[in-house]
Amino acid sequence: MPLFDLRTFLAESDRMGELKVIRGADPHLEIGAIAELALDQDGPALLFDDVVGYPTGYRVASNVTSSRRRALMALGMDIGLPEEEIAPKFQDIFEQYRPVPPRVVDSGPILENVQTGADVDLLQFPVPHWHELDGGRYIGTGLGVIQRDPDTGAVNVGAYRVQLHDRNTLMIFSEPDSDGRSIMEKHWKRGEACPVAITFGPEPLLFLSACSTNGSPRHSMEEYEYTGYLAGEPVPVIRGSVTGLPISAGSEIAIEGEIPPPDRESHVEGPFAEWTGYYEYSSTPEPVIHVKALYYRTDPILYGAPPFKHDKHYVFPIQIRSAGLLRHFQQLEIPVRKIWDFRPLGATVFAIEQQQPDDVRRLMDELDTMGSTSRMLIVVDHDVDIRDPMEVLWAVGTRFDPEEARTSIVQSRWLLDPLRPIEERESRNALPYKRLIINGCRPFDRLENFPPVNRFSDQRRRETWDKWKMAEWAIPTVK
Repeated sequence: MPLFDLRTFLAESDRMGELKVIRGADPHLEIGAIAELALDQDGPALLFDDVVGYPTGYRVASNVTSSRRRALMALGMDIGLPEEEIAPKFQDIFEQYRPVPPRVVDSGPILENVQTGADVDLLQFPVPHWHELDGGRYIGTGLGVIQRDPDTGAVNVGAYRVQLHDRNTLMIFSEPDSDGRSIMEKHWKRGEACPVAITFGPEPLLFLSACSTNGSPRHSMEEYEYTGYLAGEPVPVIRGSVTGLPISAGSEIAIEGEIPPPDRESHVEGPFAEWTGYYEYSSTPEPVIHVKALYYRTDPILYGAPPFKHDKHYVFPIQIRSAGLLRHFQQLEIPVRKIWDFRPLGATVFAIEQQQPDDVRRLMDELDTMGSTSRMLIVVDHDVDIRDPMEVLWAVGTRFDPEEARTSIVQSRWLLDPLRPIEERESRNALPYKRLIINGCRPFDRLENFPPVNRFSDQRRRETWDKWKMAEWAIPTVK
C-alpha cells in the first residue's frame, strides 16, 4: 500500500465510509468535545472546516486512526485482518525489519506556502483549545518533532506535545528520558540552541511510528527509515532551509526553529490533559521554540491527536512496541505468547504458555528489571483473552495467590505519573517508581487437574454461531 499523506488518508477513509466532515465548530473546546464524544462511540475520522473565526479551507483533523480499520490502513495492512491476527502479523513484519532511508526531493506540497523571519504567523491556523482545563491552545498533538543527534548524526522523529505561545513562539514538553529531550540536552551542554523541525500534519504512518518507536526494545530505529519499511517505499523529504533537517514533503504544516537552553529562556507551559487520563498538576517552565520558518500546503490540515481518558489513539503504537518486547522474551526462551498493554489503564498483561516449572518465575524476574510506565504488570495463562479487561480480572481473581505478588521498584524520571507530587515533577530527578507484578497463572503442578473453564469449545461456538446466523442478532449500542 502506498504511503498516504494526511489528506489522501482522509479521502480513503471517506471512501470506506469512515469520515465525517463537520462545519462551523468552535476551536475553543467545541472541537475537542466533539472529538471526545466521537471517540467514545468508536466513530469516524473527523475533518473540521469552516472553523469559527477562520477562513474556509483552514482545517483540523482528529480521530484519524482511532478505529482498527483505519489504523490497519495507515500501517499498510489488510483492513479486514481479525484483531487476534494483528499482533502475530506485526510480529512477522517486525522481525523482518530492514531500514528504508528517506528520499530527499527538491520540492513537494509542503512548499506551496512559505513564511520566514518576521512573516511567520502561526496564529493563522485554527489551533484548538482541546480540553476544558488545558492551559492554552496546543498546535502539536498529531505531529513529528524532528531532531538530529549531534553525537551520532541519527535523526529522531518523536511525538511530544507543543503549545502555541504567539505568532512565532512555541513551548515543548517531553519526558526527561525521551530521545528528543536527550538530543536537546546534548546541544544545551555545548552552550547552543537545539535545531528542530516539526511537522504538524505528517503522514499518519509517520505519526504512528513516532509514537511507537520511543521506548521500543529496538531503540536504534530511525522513524523515517521505519516508516519507509512499513510503507514499502521511502518517505520523500525536503531539506529544511534553516536547519537542514529532513521534513516529509507531503506534510500539511511544518516549522523550523531552535530551542535555546531552558536556563537561558523558558515559558510556562500547561497544564494539559494527557494520555494517563489526568491533567498536569499545574503549569511549569518548559523549553521554548523560536520559529524561523513556516511551511504549509494550500488549504492546510492541522493533525489533531489529543489524548482523552482511555484514549484509543494510542492502542496501535503501544501494540507495535509490544511486538519488539515479544521478540526479547523469545530470545530469553521465556514462552510469552501475547502482550497487551492497557497503558491508559496503568497495566500491561503478559500471556505465557507454561512449559517448565520456573517459566512464570523467570518472566517475573525479567519484568522486575525492566523499565515501564505501567504500575501493574500482570502475568496470566495463554488461555486468557488479554485484550478483555474482564477476562484478565477473572483470571487474577481466580488464580492469583497474594503471597506470590511482588513489588518492583525502579528509578524513573517519568513526569506524567499522576502520583508524583508537583515539587518532584519540577525537580526532574530520577526517583523510585513502585510497581506491582501479579502472577495470575495456574500453578504449574496443577495445569492438568485445575478445574476446567465453564465455556463451550471454540469449535462448538463457531458451529452454533454460523448455524443460527447470530451475526445478524447484533443490537446497535448508543451511549
